[in-house]
Amino acid sequence: MKRLGPLTALSNAFQVLFQNFGIALFLAVIVGGLGWTIGELVSQYMLGVYHPPPGQKAMVISQLSTGITQLVWHCTIGSWGAPAAIYLWVQREKGSKATLYEAVNYGLNRMGRVFFPHALAFFVIWLGAMVIVLAPLFGVQYAFVDAIATLDSKERDPRARSRQLTAGRRGTIFRTFAPFALWWGPMMIVGAFQIQNWGLPAIALAGVIDYLVLIVLDLAMVQLYLDLFRKPTAAESPA
Repeated sequence: MKRLGPLTALSNAFQVLFQNFGIALFLAVIVGGLGWTIGELVSQYMLGVYHPPPGQKAMVISQLSTGITQLVWHCTIGSWGAPAAIYLWVQREKGSKATLYEAVNYGLNRMGRVFFPHALAFFVIWLGAMVIVLAPLFGVQYAFVDAIATLDSKERDPRARSRQLTAGRRGTIFRTFAPFALWWGPMMIVGAFQIQNWGLPAIALAGVIDYLVLIVLDLAMVQLYLDLFRKPTAAESPA
């Protein structure tokens, strides 16, 4: 049988996103919008503490404090958001309607086992972003971490399993990521130098959009992961 391709995976992901947009928006507001807002407030606090003169030092303090705050938020609260997003695909496979209550609880019930693999993978990718070429490399290696940690309760090392399973599909995974360079590329420039001047509402909105992108990718990656086994997501342990 022909393997699932990027266009089909993304088409399915967007379809599920828009069918459950209220739930996805709630997740994006909590993980993305609130996380980015808190990061900006921490940045303003640090600038108030150190009072650096305008210039490179102020920019470094601001970006570093914002980046670290968002990292911590995504590693913790994101370990709830990832399985909550994957729940939307689980419900599609079951032919059942998703609800916000079930999405929240699905994420909370799996947060404990998702936390460490999700946080470690996110941290490595975040470090890789410091050297731009490394972020996509780590991203494709750990693309299945959230899906494995969420759906396979018996897997002890989702990161190692992800590296193993993505070995033959990294080209497909990279092509699935590629369209979103249209968002991440400008944000690496505008986000670093301009968006903080636009106020908290703009920062929160950017965080919401950014997490909606991550939800789409989680929905696409869970399809590519399960496609390796040809099993429905209702199976708790596809491996």
